[in-house]
Parts: sequence; C-alpha cells; structure tokens
Amino acid sequence: MAQNFRKIEVGPAIVEYGTGSDKVTFETTIGGVVLTTETTYREQKTDQTGETIVGKRVTGRNVSVTVPFGEYELSVIPKIMAGAEVVTGSGGSKVVVKTGVGLNLIDTAKIAVIKPIARKTDPDSWITLPLAYSETDLSYSYNNENERITNVTLRSTPDEDNNVLILGDDTITAN
Repeated sequence: MAQNFRKIEVGPAIVEYGTGSDKVTFETTIGGVVLTTETTYREQKTDQTGETIVGKRVTGRNVSVTVPFGEYELSVIPKIMAGAEVVTGSGGSKVVVKTGVGLNLIDTAKIAVIKPIARKTDPDSWITLPLAYSETDLSYSYNNENERITNVTLRSTPDEDNNVLILGDDTITAN
C-alpha cells in the first residue's frame, strides 16, 4: 500500500458546546484539545481452561474531550460549570461559584462538536459527542510565566440511540 501523506492531519481545533444562547465556542486553547475514548472489558474464563481467556466482552465505553480554554471570560463560566451562576446588580454582574454538591451533571448534558481549524466547514472531519456534560476546573496562575486556563472536560453520556461518539458528519442517516 502506498503512503498517502494527505491523510496525515495536524493542527488545532475549536470546540462548540451547546446550542442557541447557551452555546459556548472554545476558540482559544492553550495546550491543545484532546479526544479520548476508554473502553472497559471483562475477561471470561472457565474452570476447565484455567487462566486462558475464552471470551472478552465490552462492559462500557467512555469518551471525553479536554479543552484548556485560554480566554478569561466570566460570562462563560456559568454555561460550563455546574453550580456557578451570574448575579446582576446595580454595579454590574459577577459570577458566584457554589459547592454544587448533589448536582447531577447528566441533567446538564448537551451536544459538543470538535472542528479542526483546517476543516472547520467540512462536517466529514468533525467529531460529535451527541450528549456531553461539563466538568470544569479553574487554574488561574497570577505570574509572568503562565496563562490563566479554564480546564474544561466534556464527558459523553449515551443519547437515546446509545451513541457516545460520532466521527464525521452527524447528519448522515442510514438508507
């Protein structure tokens, strides 16, 4: 088989999370967007075959996207962090972050789409998490050496069709 160097892709991506007025577009990242799938398995053994594996079953598949968001924008925090809310008053607005204890992150799940910058208008190159919830942690360094990063991890949860990840154009349907 001949090598096809056109199939080698590099470069940054943007991530769109949500739809409508709740949509957040992560366009500035520091450290790169990373997609990870993790599949868990259960090995089956029998007494008669000892430690020889006679079957191996998938027990689950988890998908996550890490987004080291580089823009410091307070209005985005409540859209991506459970337990954070905007408080508006006479002097403007602020973001208050509460403990979030007991919040079910699955209830906040929405679509997430990764779009490589070089193919931002090509849905065949996109990656979609049909339902993803956000785990957000702040890591704000106040020094001359580091940027302030909002670390966002989007974790996929199954949609009504049991999908956790779509590689390519998510509007394509089976015949």
